[in-house]
Amino acid sequence: MSGPDVLWYINPTDGDVPWEPEHRSAPTFEALRHQARTLDRLGYYGALTTAREAISLVGDTAHLRFLIPEYPGVKPPVLMAEEAQVFDLYSGGRLIYNQVNGADAVLHRYGRFESKADRYRMSAEFWTQVKRLYLDDTEAFDGEFFSYGTRYKPAIPGPRQPGGIEVWGTGASSEGIAHAAEVLDVYLSFMSEPGSLTALFDRVRTAAAERGRALRFGVLASVIVRETEDEAWDRFSAQLARTRPETVLATADRNLRSFGYPGLAEITSTDPQVQGRIDALRAGRIPGRELLEFAPNMAAGLTTWTAAEPPFDIAGKGTGTYFVGSADNVASAMSAVAEQAGIDIWILSGWPLAREAEITAELLLPLLASDCSTEPLDAAIAR
Repeated sequence: MSGPDVLWYINPTDGDVPWEPEHRSAPTFEALRHQARTLDRLGYYGALTTAREAISLVGDTAHLRFLIPEYPGVKPPVLMAEEAQVFDLYSGGRLIYNQVNGADAVLHRYGRFESKADRYRMSAEFWTQVKRLYLDDTEAFDGEFFSYGTRYKPAIPGPRQPGGIEVWGTGASSEGIAHAAEVLDVYLSFMSEPGSLTALFDRVRTAAAERGRALRFGVLASVIVRETEDEAWDRFSAQLARTRPETVLATADRNLRSFGYPGLAEITSTDPQVQGRIDALRAGRIPGRELLEFAPNMAAGLTTWTAAEPPFDIAGKGTGTYFVGSADNVASAMSAVAEQAGIDIWILSGWPLAREAEITAELLLPLLASDCSTEPLDAAIAR
């Protein structure tokens, strides 16, 4: 397996412990520009950004691709395609769309009220038309969800990405997997337990193959890599030590319920380690490393999106998974998972964003790019 494409994050929510308000840095445009310039200088393939700032950072970068989240249908297909063409005109063709399925409450805010099943059908129609329009299709269209007339103004200048704009995204339900197999170019998942991740990716591969398609696969995870194991774990523990239980508990119950899980007082797990995390939170404590490290160099932690997700992966979504350790050990762990699950792309993060991107680029990326030799994943977990 050749080296993977590695992306990082660009986000205004940053700082030494950014999920803790008192350790969060002030969001400024210059801070975002610094993040973008840093990632571009270090040779990252791209960056996952918000939908708001990316085009303003094009002038600070030469090669960095921008993975921009969008809810399908919030904008008309014609407008979305025109925005993509403008972005690629100014960037030289560096836009990627991150298709976000969205939750009911979020989509209602943006004026979309379809059921989950209708959302996936609408999304398939939406992205099919966006891709055609991006490649300068000029004909009128009258579909189930969208209609528009013929193009009435001159085309926006190029370049155009060969084959059209790429759409990355996710979806783990049966409807989500069918949608992914039909629509996506890259299937994404948070880093969950390796066996479960592999099974999910295999289901998506099978669904895509049945449609005569082949997708690439990407995983989102956080990383703390240092010269030694102790240094990395000390950093992981130090961030938790500066996190107040109140910060986590303020949204834990709401976030669980928003994803359809029981609240914090009712949720249980058959995994004793996960149950220990739940018990710690119920008692008003931050779980320790012995409850969070679930495999060699892998742990459930906190991230800047913990404010919207169940904390410490107590619901098994993988949203706070970290790789932690020395560069050699983290590279070995990541490469073992990548070989087992068939991972082509990593979207990594660590805070502060620019500084951790520098450390990761210096210590870890050369090892991933060299396709370092790995032991089998089951052997790595057993050691």
